This record gives sequence, C-alpha cells and structure tokens, in this order.
Amino acid sequence: MLCANCNKHKGTETWVGSGGIMDWVHGNYSMWCRCCILKAQLKHAKERAKEILKLENKLKYIKCT
Repeated sequence: MLCANCNKHKGTETWVGSGGIMDWVHGNYSMWCRCCILKAQLKHAKERAKEILKLENKLKYIKCT
C-alpha cells in the first residue's frame, strides 16, 4: 500500500491528522509514509513555536503567581 499523502513511498504509519482519537477509534485514518508524517509534524511544531513570543508577551501584562 502506498502512502495516502505522497503516493511515492510505502504507507507504514497510521495517520489521523486533526481528527484525533475518535477518528482513529472509528477507523477514519490513512496510511502514510514516515517521511510525510515527519514533515507534517515538523510543520505543525514550527507553527506552534511562532506562538511562544505572543504568549510570553501576554504574560507580561497580567498578574500571575
């Protein structure tokens, strides 16, 4: 079975994406290759990392203990 994302490599990993555990439980997932999974995870991590500075700046203006 080929990767459902790139159709180039063997799909060896179960990929749910944003569907979460409920999609996985109900069989709503795709088989992706490791390359596509790592690329998707890296993209997500970089997008989330951009929020760090914004969150730190918000903390400066409120009183937290």
